[in-house]
Amino acid sequence: MSKPSAIAVIDIGKTNAKLVVWDHQGGHILFETDRPNRSIDGPPYRHLDTDGLWEFYLSALHTASQDIIIGKIIVTTHGATVAVLNDEGLALPIPDYENTYPDTINHAYDTIRDAFEQSQSPRLPAGLNFGRQIFALEENFADEMAKTTDFLPFPQYWAWKLCSVKANEVTSLGCHSDLWRPHQKDWSHLAKSRGWDLKFPPMRKAGDVLEHIRTDIARKTGLPEDCQIYCGIHDSNASLLPLINRLDQPFTLISSGTWTICFAIGSKTTPELNEERDTLCNVDLNGNAVPSARFMGGREYGVLANGNRETPTMAAITRLIDNDCFAIPSFADAGGPFAQHPGYIKNRHALKTPEDEAALATLYCALMTDYCLDMIKGTGTIVIEGPFAGNPTLCGLLAQLRHDQTVFATPDSAGTSFGAAILAMNDHAIPQRTFTTVLPSTCRALESYKHEWCKMLPAAVISDSKPDSV
Repeated sequence: MSKPSAIAVIDIGKTNAKLVVWDHQGGHILFETDRPNRSIDGPPYRHLDTDGLWEFYLSALHTASQDIIIGKIIVTTHGATVAVLNDEGLALPIPDYENTYPDTINHAYDTIRDAFEQSQSPRLPAGLNFGRQIFALEENFADEMAKTTDFLPFPQYWAWKLCSVKANEVTSLGCHSDLWRPHQKDWSHLAKSRGWDLKFPPMRKAGDVLEHIRTDIARKTGLPEDCQIYCGIHDSNASLLPLINRLDQPFTLISSGTWTICFAIGSKTTPELNEERDTLCNVDLNGNAVPSARFMGGREYGVLANGNRETPTMAAITRLIDNDCFAIPSFADAGGPFAQHPGYIKNRHALKTPEDEAALATLYCALMTDYCLDMIKGTGTIVIEGPFAGNPTLCGLLAQLRHDQTVFATPDSAGTSFGAAILAMNDHAIPQRTFTTVLPSTCRALESYKHEWCKMLPAAVISDSKPDSV
């Protein structure tokens, strides 16, 4: 190539799918497009629209390549997703992790999965442990599964589509799959006893170049035939990458989106994680266990805000506090420390305007994030990235709640794609993302409001190992 080539990031979140093209030094976005990431309800079960995504990305790459030389492609996707292949391609549609399973499947699977103490994967609903997905496929589609040749984590499925090389990678495998033991850096007993470990290709690093793009895809999209395809990475771990070499440890990342995931990096204390509250260990790109907690923050915010995207004022926040209006979790049907408890709003009559609804969503998500940080003993500098970083009221409330920690927000919304692009910048100085210091709000009665909110949390969930600050 006669001049430096750009880096295309295929970024597939649970809600949206994006193509983001960065310049070769990661300083600027040259092209960006997205579409909703829709699922198909069946048959044979709720599954991902991989055909629709593939056509979207072929078209987007073709459009981007008209004016940009794209020499590198890397994929980052949501976790809890696995593709099963046979000699011809997909053996079965890729399950949506929100697909549910009958009690007979769940009970049988729960008897064979590793204990949480070994796997650090909490027992999660639906298919959020992708070991459960594989087990269900074997139970319901025995003939098809008997002919499978490979299991691929979701980022590596798309890398294979682009270059025909099959690979495995630890960040997706270590995302509450039930198949990995993070502290031992080895397969779980479940994976070994079922022979699933033998179905996964060799482990590669997220930043490894697998091969050049397939010739037919290069011709169809207009990409150069020497375009390099990288192994790929889990999306929340991609968000973590720009921070690891910049911040002193320990520090804490709050990665927001459909899921709000809190990571405690380099913690000097080992928190007592509790699978019943959806605390777990994720795995970073170097294979290290990272204490984490999460809830479906983006989805719950949307439910409570009733679609209102305007940032509420502190006056609206104060008005709700004065009226003892509380949102008590949970408002999503998957994950989080209170997943089994149906949410409710106390003193709903205080919600008189759309701004009031957005204010309640903001208060709720600030309190839930603070609660998650307590569970994993998140210390040091806090960095908020993703949609929550664009809500200054939420950020200010969280900074007030975490008054002994410095809080930063990243003003851009491209943390995931930028983190993935870093993996392809090995021969260039990596630019620094811009951080904005978050000033704590001065919301009167916030501490007492938090105290009252904590008293209303489901007692069965917080009765053991309750966070110190509660």
